[in-house]
Amino acid sequence: MALDRPRRITLNDIARACGVSRATVSLVLRGSPLVHADTRRRVEAEMQRQGYVYNRAAANLRQRVSSAVALVINDLSNPFFAEFAAGVDEALGAKGYVTLLGSSNESPARQRQVLGSLMEHHPAGIILSPAEASDAADIELAIGRNTPLLVFNRQLVENQAAGFDYDFLGLDNRAGARTATERLLALGHRGIAFYGGHADSSSCRERRLGYEDALRGAGIAVDPRWMIETAPTRIEANAHADALFADAPAPTAAVCYNDAVALGLMLGLARLGRHPGVDFAVTGFDDIPEAAVGIPPLTTLNADPRARGRQAAELLLQRTATPSLPRRSVIVPVLLTERESTPHAPSA
Repeated sequence: MALDRPRRITLNDIARACGVSRATVSLVLRGSPLVHADTRRRVEAEMQRQGYVYNRAAANLRQRVSSAVALVINDLSNPFFAEFAAGVDEALGAKGYVTLLGSSNESPARQRQVLGSLMEHHPAGIILSPAEASDAADIELAIGRNTPLLVFNRQLVENQAAGFDYDFLGLDNRAGARTATERLLALGHRGIAFYGGHADSSSCRERRLGYEDALRGAGIAVDPRWMIETAPTRIEANAHADALFADAPAPTAAVCYNDAVALGLMLGLARLGRHPGVDFAVTGFDDIPEAAVGIPPLTTLNADPRARGRQAAELLLQRTATPSLPRRSVIVPVLLTERESTPHAPSA
């Protein structure tokens, strides 16, 4: 014999028990100031007593609004993006939104799939930290032109997406890498490598340009042997550390694409018998929490990823509230935080 399922508690049940109208209960759920405080407390207590569960999805469909925002990250294993996602969730939660999280794992194909799945939930908007070499036309096909979009960190390739509008939040990558390189030059280093990242990434290209700016400003030719590509991960950076010493003379310092690369490189240097912070200088980019407790603590550019997450959420919610806003591109400066990983150049 089939078991009887418990009957779902409805707004009418709560209204009947409290002696108010169904409309009043609905106003309580929406946080309306039109309901007297005593009535609100009585209705909320009755909801708790009866175990009422608000069907937000059905309400959203009725009102043609959504209380969810989709967040798609290119690499959740990177602590920078974990901090960024936490900031997004904090800011959205404070405004009554929930975060729908997806990861592309640096695959544009996976990114299209994730975006398509998330669009089935009709999000109020999307925050996207795109996979490397993401094309705006692909994003448009996945989400259309009516869903508010905030792109973070990397620019989209826009060859075939005329008229596809979105907001952008990024870091001042070029100026930051230039600052880090100039600091190494001031410490006496002349053999300075740029280590990690892929040239297909707009953020990597911009950081390389800043590195080149500083070298040329000091009258030093850029040596292509010292511009070494790796995946922007700790494991890959560790594995390729020996590439810095394949030819003589070897560099005495490296400007790293990000903190994960810098921390991985320092492990690789130690494996090779080098001593980061003593006979080799390393800088990072991001200032993730681990940077301050590395061995040695890492000199890096502070991008405050959690604050960037909150900022991204705020920009997106501004767009959802006022869709007619002009397209915005917000570039945030980064500041050098100097620690023990950047000694003076070794004496000749």
